[in-house]
Amino acid sequence: MASPYAFTRHAKDRSGARAIPEMIAELIIEYGESRDAGDGARKYALTKESLSHLRRRAGSGIAKALSFYRDRNAYVVACGGRIITVAYANHPLFN
Repeated sequence: MASPYAFTRHAKDRSGARAIPEMIAELIIEYGESRDAGDGARKYALTKESLSHLRRRAGSGIAKALSFYRDRNAYVVACGGRIITVAYANHPLFN
């Protein structure tokens, strides 16, 4: 199945360097909360509420796997169906 998101070269490089798989980045977008990141981009991150929603939809196994990334404050910046970058923040982006 093809991804609905196009990864920029930068995003692919960062995904590999930061050990955030592309599928995880897509799940962060699908189930995370988002905020404006400027220039039409959105910043996505997992929250306690979004993981709870994911747990109800997909089960505890996938939610537990994603909690690893939530605990490390992983986030994704996307714009117009393209993933621009993935990274870890020093503190939670959304409470």
